[in-house]
Amino acid sequence: MDTATSAAAAIGGYVDHYLDKLLELIPAAASGDVEAIHDARAALRRVLSVHRGYGKSLFKAKGSRLKEARAVVRHLGAVRDPQVALGRLSQPPLPQDVASLPALRRALEDRADEGLARLHPKKLRRRAEGAAGALRLRDADFPNGAVAELLRQQWELCERLRLEAQAYSAGAARWTHLHAERKALKRLRYMAESLQAWASDGSARVAAGAEQRQEALGALNDCWQLELWLVGALRLKGVSEDDVVRLLGAEDGALSACDGDYRAVAAEPIRRPELPTA
Repeated sequence: MDTATSAAAAIGGYVDHYLDKLLELIPAAASGDVEAIHDARAALRRVLSVHRGYGKSLFKAKGSRLKEARAVVRHLGAVRDPQVALGRLSQPPLPQDVASLPALRRALEDRADEGLARLHPKKLRRRAEGAAGALRLRDADFPNGAVAELLRQQWELCERLRLEAQAYSAGAARWTHLHAERKALKRLRYMAESLQAWASDGSARVAAGAEQRQEALGALNDCWQLELWLVGALRLKGVSEDDVVRLLGAEDGALSACDGDYRAVAAEPIRRPELPTA
């Protein structure tokens, strides 16, 4: 990405880059391409995170268009989320000799197929184009200092959540808290990434630290979400309670290992953002 003369110019270029990528990927995503679905969803999430992090104070987008953009994310997620769960269910450390596995896999495949059937390529493309038009920054001009302050506030939120997590032992309360921390870290990462064309050194360190923790928490969240789904899957035909208990036991071990990985990377705070304000 080219060097930007201001924070506003850097954010504008970042937003344009990922919205262009979104529109490029949407046709393949609507046809069911797994990688395109993942990448299109990630591109739009980046832009929405930047708008939520900076937009409320520094620039506006119509609420209806933001709602449309979130709908696109949800539509793509309706396909992607069961695919992620199916991937976890189909490989170690989960045992593969469980009698209920075929029924569980079919249920996830059906969920992904249902989500794909609701994508409606023309409608999805129209919504994506509408969201992209509203989310682009046109001639944005806001103070560098205000941008630096908002990034600092997001860093402080992440640091507070990191410290609060230390009070929770393993269990639902901890996993739920860490999910909130993961979302905050995603926003911090994307907010910092969007400034790299303007203040590469200071923002790159923040983005790298946030990404490392976000990825550790992402692996943990995948385990936790599968556990929640497995409990709900007890009602499915062909699924036995004993099988679900066995799978949950194995997933508990994976979840604990992910928590250990997170604790290792979260032992110290991410370096405080140091950005120019002039």
